[in-house]
Formats: sequence, structure tokens, C-alpha cells
Amino acid sequence: MALTKALIQRHAGKAGYAVALLDVAQDHALYLLQSVQLLDRPGIVLKGGTSLRKCRLGSTGRFSTDLDFAAPDETDVLDVCAAIDGARIGGFSFSLKESSGSGRIWSLDVAHADLGNVTGLARLEFARRRPSRPAVLLAPIALPIHAKYGFTLAPIPVIAEVEACAEKLARYRRTPPLARDLYDLAWFATRPIDDTLLRRLWVLKVYCDVVEDGRGGKPLAPSDVLAKRDVNDFPAASIGVLTQAADLAGWEAKVRARFAFLARLDADEARFALCNAHDHDEVLRLLAAGGFD
Repeated sequence: MALTKALIQRHAGKAGYAVALLDVAQDHALYLLQSVQLLDRPGIVLKGGTSLRKCRLGSTGRFSTDLDFAAPDETDVLDVCAAIDGARIGGFSFSLKESSGSGRIWSLDVAHADLGNVTGLARLEFARRRPSRPAVLLAPIALPIHAKYGFTLAPIPVIAEVEACAEKLARYRRTPPLARDLYDLAWFATRPIDDTLLRRLWVLKVYCDVVEDGRGGKPLAPSDVLAKRDVNDFPAASIGVLTQAADLAGWEAKVRARFAFLARLDADEARFALCNAHDHDEVLRLLAAGGFD
């Protein structure tokens, strides 16, 4: 049985048709990358909200409109874009347009003659930094609609859970906080993650955000995450596309309780939290070593 609009709408649940169609199109794009062995390259790692939904949460995860990869090598970026732009698979066609001037953020439009088009909603984004922890190979969580694809996705290289959580915490401290990050962190709060490693990676990630990219202020303070936030602090548009009812107050309380250990910075972390440029080489060395020497 082929994909139909009715099947896409069922896949959407409480979310909209367009994001559900995009979710299916993302699977086809990932299969396309697998078919030309691009996801076998060690430098290309799936990350972000899409990796959470597809490989860790399944139907309980929010829909994410972007495909985010860690891809430090410019050749990998160009090869992924070349494989997707203009490609056709399973009735889907894809088109990319560079949208940042950096060559690392591309708008992604999807068209399907029978199912419809999605334009102006999705991006393909490539992070310059190599992940600190080894990627893990995860098979996508099976969903009913996958049976209609005519192919099966192989396991995908995905950012390590502890590092994904550290990156979410690093983004959450910036202004304004995003409700979709809060939602993801509330899920991470249920997971058995190494607190010491997570705190270290969080500090190192924030350092790079501030010193290298100018994102967020300094110094880093645990209260950036642990101070109580009002639900009105979260822009309404930042909630993303959820598959369940929003509970911002409940998620916020859960995040503060679970990540209270972030306040227990060791001496090195307290120093890195100042975000001084003279610590840059040491921070990069620790990130390359996985967080600790």
C-alpha cells in the first residue's frame, strides 16, 4: 500500500499535516544519504530534535522540522547537500537553498505530486564542532507509517545522549528560553545520565558558545538553568510541534529538580565558566578528550 494523505494525517496525530509530511520526507532523505554511504562517514552525526524523535522518543517525541548534523569537514557538508538537492525518491523531490552565507544552513523544500508540498518550514543545518563523545548507532524507532515506505532505514549515527543533553542545557540558558528545549530537557530529566560528565560537557559547550560564537552572555552561572522561570518567559512560537498536551510549569519544575547538580561546579569548571579567552586551548583539548583528561 502506497503512502496516502489519509496515512500522513493519521501519522500527524494532533500535529499538522505539513509537519507530518515533512517528517516522512526526512526519513526518505536519510535513506537517500544511507544509500550513497554518506552516513557511513565518521564525521557526519545526526543531532538535534529530529534525532531525538527518530531514534530515542518515537511517536511520543515532538515533530522537528530541521535536519541537524555535526559535520566539521566542509567536503561532507557539500556532499550531503549535493546528494539531497534535486534528488527524487519515493515520489518526494527535494530542493535546497543556502540561507546563511556560511554554507552551513540551508532551507529545505519538499514536493510530492500526490501528498503535497512543504516550503519555507524546514532547514538543513551543519555544526562545525566535532562531537566530544563517540556517536552511537541507533535504529530508528518503528512507527506504523514506516511499513509503507518500501525501504528500511539502517541504524543512524546519532550524537551521544549525554552530549545531546549538554547541548540542550547550553541552549536553554540563552535568552529567550525555548519551550521546545524545555520539553526535550524534561525527557532527558527522566534518563540515567552521568551527572559529572554532563556538567563538565555543559560548561565546555557554553564556553564555546560564548567565546567562539558570541551566543549568550558571560559568566556562566548555574542559575542560568536552575532559576525558576515563569511560563510566560517562553515565547509562544517556541513550543514547536508537540504530539501531547503542553505542561510548561511541570516540565520547568522537573528540569530544575533533575539538574540541580549543575550548581556543584568543580574548580576547573568554575574557571571555565568565566568564559575567558586564555582558557580556549584547554577547553578545546578537553572537548577532544571527551570532557576530561
